Amino acid sequence: MHDHSFIVVRLFDVLKKFLEEPGHNNSYRWVIFSGVFGVYLGFGMVAMSLAPLVGDIRADLNLTRGEIGIALGTWQFIYIGTSPIAGRIVDRLGVEYSLAIGAFLVFISGITRSLVDDLPTLCMAVALFGIGGPLISACAPTAAGLWFTDERERKFAVGAFTSAPVVGSIAVLIMSNSLLMPLTNSWRWTIAIETLVIAFALLFWILIAEFKVEKVQNVEKEKGETFKIWKSIVDSAEIKIIFFLGVTVFFLSHGLGGWMPEILREHIGFSSMAASNWTAASYGIGILVSLLLPSRTRRENFSFIFTCVLLVIVASLIAIMFLPSYMIPVSVMIAGFRSALIPLVILALMESPRLNVQQMGTAYGLWFASAEIGGVLGPVSAGRMADSTFGYDGVLWLMVAVCLMMILLAYALRMRTDESN
Repeated sequence: MHDHSFIVVRLFDVLKKFLEEPGHNNSYRWVIFSGVFGVYLGFGMVAMSLAPLVGDIRADLNLTRGEIGIALGTWQFIYIGTSPIAGRIVDRLGVEYSLAIGAFLVFISGITRSLVDDLPTLCMAVALFGIGGPLISACAPTAAGLWFTDERERKFAVGAFTSAPVVGSIAVLIMSNSLLMPLTNSWRWTIAIETLVIAFALLFWILIAEFKVEKVQNVEKEKGETFKIWKSIVDSAEIKIIFFLGVTVFFLSHGLGGWMPEILREHIGFSSMAASNWTAASYGIGILVSLLLPSRTRRENFSFIFTCVLLVIVASLIAIMFLPSYMIPVSVMIAGFRSALIPLVILALMESPRLNVQQMGTAYGLWFASAEIGGVLGPVSAGRMADSTFGYDGVLWLMVAVCLMMILLAYALRMRTDESN
């Protein structure tokens, strides 16, 4: 254990040896871990800031469900184009600069959301998140791979990092309608206050990180190498399946995450506060599962564990449609198992023998780019389905179908893993 004065000194003077030798055993890696976790938590708060306030925003801006679905999916659409570039930037600039730039852009996205007055300006504010967010998304697993060489620590770090935005989402779901809306009586002030968290996280990161970047001597050569690296990563059939899994996981995660409060409020009849709180409780279950499962998952048993999680989610979604309302909160919480799907797929990518450790940022950038195709389609499809004659039952059946598709992909990945072994 370090005393307080030692920690304070280390906060302002990161040793060069720490950054030059990521595989060290220095406990300061946990300080860096806390910095990345804080930024990713703020990321989650800004990402979720609209969902519990959909009803108020729709009424104020006079939007349909389909239009608000477009707004919810805007940043995921931008992600598709920016993630591959962001991943390469992380490899080029390093985690320190990349995380700071990403956090700043996400902060601007959150603040501008509170200032919009129609659908186009809302979409533009949300789109800023799609520029800064990929930098944060690629930095978190890259940091875990570089600074945590022990396998159990690395798996814990991946689970914790992917849980950080979920923690942020829980905080938003609980505070928005239970505390901030009654206090401010304004969805705009509610979003602005929630955005302050990533501002404080950015300041903390600036204090603890040492900023340096390797100069590129030949820009044209660097561009050529970038395209070669992109091609080498996606050339593997195993990696392609993992990328397809990312698409379906994000379809489910963003589709349900953005619309679950509204499903509970409009379809089931819960109050806004109850809908947000039960959704938050489901994320709490997701955090526990995300911390427990990754450390117990290996390449050999990934498909089995992944399939079991999906079957639990399918059962919970069907139960929401058919159980009486007083039992639905239990099913909603069990549906929170979906939060574990993202760290499991990231671990599958991280542990693939086709992935070069020096290309982790680029690989994660490409993975997030493909995954966000599902991130776009999930909220938009859910909004369109809710507006149709199928209603919210149609949304839930759609998510069940996506889960079944993932089970088939997990089986295909197991076949590829058996062949490589």
